[in-house]
Amino acid sequence: MSESKGVIGLGTLLKIGNGASEETFAAIAEVKDIDGPALTREFAEFTHQQSTGGYREYKPTFKDSGNITFKCNFLPDDVTQGFATTGLLKDYENGTLRHFQIAFPDTGATKASFSAYVANIKPTAPIAGPLEIDLSLRVTGPVVWS
Repeated sequence: MSESKGVIGLGTLLKIGNGASEETFAAIAEVKDIDGPALTREFAEFTHQQSTGGYREYKPTFKDSGNITFKCNFLPDDVTQGFATTGLLKDYENGTLRHFQIAFPDTGATKASFSAYVANIKPTAPIAGPLEIDLSLRVTGPVVWS
């Protein structure tokens, strides 16, 4: 039996760009689970009277990079989360398109780079737990893997 080559997700970073002409990226503070990007493709139907065996026929059309959803320990005063000039809450209010990166902890240092808007923000304040914030980024355009 061979040993799995799977990689633990611990150490994955979700980074936000500063928008400068020589852009630098900062890790968003205290990100927990990250879900996405959810890559999908649309299809147009081309079924016709002579379609083989009565099966529907499709051809690919548009691709969609979907959403990135994630949860953080909520730090309202942090520059990557709060209402500071580069914070996610500020970007939501202003409808700012921002560049992001997901840096995976694999040996090849895989990176997903994309542009996105902050689409959803939901803070939670449980009586017996940490302040948290659930966020969703709406990706626009392609996700570039490197």
